[in-house]
Amino acid sequence: MEFREEKGIGCCSAACVLCDLKGHDDCPGCLAAYNRKADDRVIVQCIENKGVEGCFSCEDYPCGKENDDCFTKQCVSKKGVEGCFSCEDYPCFKNFGPLNRNRNKAFIRYAKEFGKQALIDRLYLNHKNGIVYHIQGKDTGDYDACRTEVEAYLLLRYGREKQATRDEETEITVKPLTLELISDYFEFFEIRAFTDDSPYRCYCQTYQMTKEQFGEAYDSADKSDIGRISRKIAERQIKTGTLRGYLAYAGGFAVGWCNINDKANFPKDPYFGTSFFAPAEKREKALVCFHIAPEYRNIGVATTLLRRAVNDAKKEGYIAVEGFPIAREQRYEWDNPGPMRLYEKEGFIAITNRDG
Repeated sequence: MEFREEKGIGCCSAACVLCDLKGHDDCPGCLAAYNRKADDRVIVQCIENKGVEGCFSCEDYPCGKENDDCFTKQCVSKKGVEGCFSCEDYPCFKNFGPLNRNRNKAFIRYAKEFGKQALIDRLYLNHKNGIVYHIQGKDTGDYDACRTEVEAYLLLRYGREKQATRDEETEITVKPLTLELISDYFEFFEIRAFTDDSPYRCYCQTYQMTKEQFGEAYDSADKSDIGRISRKIAERQIKTGTLRGYLAYAGGFAVGWCNINDKANFPKDPYFGTSFFAPAEKREKALVCFHIAPEYRNIGVATTLLRRAVNDAKKEGYIAVEGFPIAREQRYEWDNPGPMRLYEKEGFIAITNRDG
């Protein structure tokens, strides 16, 4: 495989510098063809001239113009950026396959942290040291073999010699949510939390909302922009201390979350049917939601979060922590309150049964 620096990094952060896919022999790379010079972006000019959002909304598509076949190219073209790694809106709410791959997410993170050229330099060094990007012209290689985004990032950043072992990668640490960790919070929910197409795509913001607040925020909202509205609500809740809980980390990445708060901080008239409210402050905490990144489930992340939450509640003088698991006959993949066995093994006892 030949390393061709002039091909650059793809819009979706694919390593065009190392691409040898079949049928791509004549491809100069996303950005090399796309951004010949700052004032000659073919697609940008065309979109602006026609007054459309992109090729996907143009009646003349397909038109034969260069590089009009990729959603990411169209998106970065419209925004005038080089790629997702230089876009302020990443992670966004666009469902584009490559952006869900551990490899691409790791490459984007590295380029955001250290710059596009640093990513190219790092890929070159790893290539010289035998780390394979593509295997025999197929879109698979050593980075694709990594089981998680964390593992792919560590392989990219440190090569094989310093690549974390599975035990190091899955050593879980827990931190209470603070304003300083807000970027980690949103990174978790936007990049890792729902990569298995979970039906719950949120920011855990609705538990802290009254029916009236929910209606004001969403009833007249643009349904195509619900995600951004939810994000703004969650950001406001974190800044005011309304939304509280813990983040679990592995290898420096947030991989899990639990929502736990003083019961006095929940609304009296909640949007959800279950009320977590109790008027006396500093007496009881309600633990209402867990979410664990799919590749980190079943290794004790939720247990670690629960233990930390309970221990802190004891230190803070609370008399009880209450959980709300749903009784199920079979395991449920997206059991956001947590399964009953999680609470039982940590010493919780049943105090009431609601609606079965």
